[in-house]
Amino acid sequence: MRVIIADHNRQVIEALKDYDPTFEWHDGTPLAFDIDAVVSPANTAGIMNGGYDAALRRHFGNTLEYRVRKSIEAKPIPVGEARAIQTADERVKWLIVAPTVSIAADGLSGHESVSYAAAYRSVIAAHRAGAVCLGMTGLGTGAGGLEIRKAIFQQCDGVEDALTDIHEI
Repeated sequence: MRVIIADHNRQVIEALKDYDPTFEWHDGTPLAFDIDAVVSPANTAGIMNGGYDAALRRHFGNTLEYRVRKSIEAKPIPVGEARAIQTADERVKWLIVAPTVSIAADGLSGHESVSYAAAYRSVIAAHRAGAVCLGMTGLGTGAGGLEIRKAIFQQCDGVEDALTDIHEI
């Protein structure tokens, strides 16, 4: 499985350069690449009206947000966990919902370890769904308000660890 982190935030890109991960990273949006799954750095209510989630809602339409919210109502997804939800998109077949923001915590992610957990669980969820290439932005680095460099290093560690673990399964 391949993973691509793509983001427009210069600080995210600089942190990725400094980390030098074994997976791909680019300046841009994950949707610009050949991916079949993308991470929604959602909030725990599934409201997709801010940050990268707003771009995902524009791409996939309001129906997918409705399905995400219904899924969360049926079985909540805590911050740092992830769930694959099938889309109707021909190319990007999976939305990996990985809340980085808790509605109960006034919209804050809390600690940079959230980025590790969300990244790790997203890779595992995408792998279990059968995805070949997962795209994501910086997790917790926008609306989540985390310190970008620390969050990106945690996120990269999470991706690297998950990629190692799925190859050992």
